[in-house]
Amino acid sequence: MNPAARAVGRLASAFNGLGLWRREQVVWGQRMRSATFDRTLYLWMHRLGLMGSAERAALGRLARPGMTVLDVGANLGLYSMFLAQRVGPQGRVVSFEPDPDLFGLLRDNLAANSFANVEVHNLALGDRPGRMVLSRLTLNSGDNHLGTAAESTFRRPVEVEVTPLDAMMAGLCPDLVKVDVQGWELKVLRGMQSLLGRVPSVGLYLEVCPKWLRRAGDGPEELHDFLWALGFRLFSCADWTEFDKASFLAMAGRLRGQGHVDVFVSRLGPPAP
Repeated sequence: MNPAARAVGRLASAFNGLGLWRREQVVWGQRMRSATFDRTLYLWMHRLGLMGSAERAALGRLARPGMTVLDVGANLGLYSMFLAQRVGPQGRVVSFEPDPDLFGLLRDNLAANSFANVEVHNLALGDRPGRMVLSRLTLNSGDNHLGTAAESTFRRPVEVEVTPLDAMMAGLCPDLVKVDVQGWELKVLRGMQSLLGRVPSVGLYLEVCPKWLRRAGDGPEELHDFLWALGFRLFSCADWTEFDKASFLAMAGRLRGQGHVDVFVSRLGPPAP
């Protein structure tokens, strides 16, 4: 990377980390702290309804009182806390966030809102144990991802722990698993294949972006075939219609760039409204 690019990267990082971004907002009824410009903007957009409305509606339908829910890729914890509210004191949320900075804010936000039914882990889920580099995007930490990435002025690497869920929590029986990991979804699912086989009622909420899946060495067809082989059916979270393989791949083929869709995966079909 040339000196000019390094200088631009340092300026972007300095701007993103200015002290004036260390503030608190009330979003979805929760006190949410951020420490960077990009996460302050993320919270502001959720607060104004410019982001997250469809996800909130879908997860609100899927998460019910008393459930055990996993939040894989928890970021600041906004969705973890929303899910914790939905499952109530008799339910449980287990959240995973590998980025050490975001994990600190996740833990602080949970404490600020006095949630006692959320368990947090500072690691990434995957299909094999080890250490990997998490590529962190300076001006959008919502696009942090594992795996190879081209050298960039605006990316900051950090080494993180990765583990399969089956090896970490062999007896866990969740009702719902939310996975939003920027293309690493199939790796996460392969690492919980034993769980998926022994918990027939489990539902999955996945963010599917073909570009990000391919960046991780997978693709929409591999994702579909893996789930189909385990007896799962796939549904659009927009209207709850069912995909067959042809319609799923056609939908994926229409997406461009960072375009993505939210998909519900279940052997039982979507829950009643």
